[in-house]
Amino acid sequence: MTSANGNASYAARLSELRALMKKANLDAYLAASQYNRRYLTGFTPTDDDITESSGLVLVTSQSCSLVTATFFLSSLEHEIIPSGAQVLLTDELSGADHIAGVLKSEDVKRIGFERDWFSVSRYQRVSKAADPAVEWVPTDDLVQLVRARKDELEIAKIREAADLANRAFAQLITELHLGMSERQIAVRLDSIMLALGASEPSFKTIVAAGPGGALPHAVPSDREVLVGEPLLIDFGCRLGGYCSDLTRTLCIGTPDPRLVEIYAGVRAAQDAAHKSIQQGIRRGSEIDAAAWQVLLDSGHISRPMHGLGHGVGLAVHELPAVATWRQADPEMADAITAYETIGAGAVITIEPGVYIPGWGGVRLEDMVLVRENDGEILTDRNPEQILSIPA
Repeated sequence: MTSANGNASYAARLSELRALMKKANLDAYLAASQYNRRYLTGFTPTDDDITESSGLVLVTSQSCSLVTATFFLSSLEHEIIPSGAQVLLTDELSGADHIAGVLKSEDVKRIGFERDWFSVSRYQRVSKAADPAVEWVPTDDLVQLVRARKDELEIAKIREAADLANRAFAQLITELHLGMSERQIAVRLDSIMLALGASEPSFKTIVAAGPGGALPHAVPSDREVLVGEPLLIDFGCRLGGYCSDLTRTLCIGTPDPRLVEIYAGVRAAQDAAHKSIQQGIRRGSEIDAAAWQVLLDSGHISRPMHGLGHGVGLAVHELPAVATWRQADPEMADAITAYETIGAGAVITIEPGVYIPGWGGVRLEDMVLVRENDGEILTDRNPEQILSIPA
C-alpha cells in the first residue's frame, strides 16, 4: 500500500511538471524515458533501448495516463501504481490509438514529447493516429528538470545506495593485493555490491591501473596492478531504483612521489568545490570553475578534461549539470541556466581529475546533498592523503 507521503510526492511532481508545461505553452506532455516513467507513476519495468519501451506517460492538465503493453498485465497485478495514474493497456507497441483518444477527449492542441527518448518510428505512429490539427513539439526533458530536486523519500534511498557503495569499497580494500588485474577487481567489487543487496551496479565499474587511468572512462583489462602506481576505481550501485556514484584513487605499496603530489592537488580542488557550496554558490558553472582553477594554478592541468560533476538520482547522470557550458547560441541561454541551477534537495557529484598519458590518472568523486545554506557529503570522504594498501 502506498503511503500518504508517497501519494503526495507524485502529486507534487505532476504539479511541477504542469507548471513547466504551462510555461512552454503545452496542453500535454508525453514522457518516454524509463526514469521519467517511474518518477511520474512508480511503474518499474525498464527498457533495453528506446526501440523496446515498456510504456509511455501522457500528462495533461486534467490527467496522467500510463500507456503500456498487455505484456505487463501480470506485473501490474502485483505492482500497485503508487501515483494513481490511469493505466491504458495496448496490444500495439506505440499505444498510438489510446494516446490519440486522450488528446481528442481533452481537446489537446499542442503536445510536447521528449526528443531524446523518442524514436522516429514511434513519433510517426503516434502523431499519425492523432488529429492532424494537434501540434507536436519536440522538447528538452522537462521531467528531468523536476527530478533535479529530490524529496525526502528520494534522499533516503540515495543515502542507502551511497552507504552500500561505501561498505562495498571498505570490504574490497581488505582483499586487494598484487597480482590482481583490473578486470578481477571490477568483478569482485560488483559481486560485493550485489551480495550487500544492490539490485545492480549503477554503471559499468571502471578500474584503471597505471597508464590506463589516463582515460577518464577506461575499460578494465587483464593488466595487473603494479606497486606504487595510481589505481582508479569509479563505481556505484542501484538500490530501490536510485543510484550512487563515487571514485577512489589509491595504490598498493608505497605511492610514487608524483602520485602523492597530484593526489593532494586533486583533493584540494575537491575541497574548493565543497567550500563554494558551503558558501552558497548554486550555479554549476561557478562550482566547476572553483575546482578546476586550483588545478590550473598548480600546473597539474592545462585545461579540464570533463565537467566537474552531475546530478544523481534514478539515473546515474542527470540534472543539474556541474559544468561550464561553451554554447554560443543565445537561444540556449535560458536552458543552460535551468540545467546548471542547483536547488536545495539536489544530489550532485564533485569529481575533479588529472589525467596524464603514459602515467595514469587521479580522480576523486563524492556525492553531495545540497541544502539551502550548505551541503552534506553522502559518501565516505576521500582521505586527505592517498590510501596505500600494503603490498
